[in-house]
Amino acid sequence: MSATVTSAGVAAVLALSILTAAGNAVAESVSFKPNQGVSLHLGPKHAVGYFLTDDGVCQLTLVVGDEIKGDELPATASARFRAAIEAGKHARFDTGSGTELQFSCAPGAIAMTVEPLDQVAYTVPKK
Repeated sequence: MSATVTSAGVAAVLALSILTAAGNAVAESVSFKPNQGVSLHLGPKHAVGYFLTDDGVCQLTLVVGDEIKGDELPATASARFRAAIEAGKHARFDTGSGTELQFSCAPGAIAMTVEPLDQVAYTVPKK
């Protein structure tokens, strides 16, 4: 195999890795499987999580904290959430940064999807 073909292959793999990482930047939904971690950048916040399947239920563990900047430690502690989400249902988590994360458990609890949702203030219309 020539050096050009090898270099092109390496470049293609790197490009796919970058696109996959960009997919976790939370612009749209991300799907993941049991025991597979998910990492989400939410502006000033960062969330990481995983889930295990237990009798048709997605057992989600999620940690949300401030985004790390260089060697600085975050000023606030991270929050850890655990939720049992039945297959076909979802749960929402407020990240404290104007974004909610909606985690949906697929039928049979074989996968989860996380979708970022912008929080919008709502007031009841005056009558």
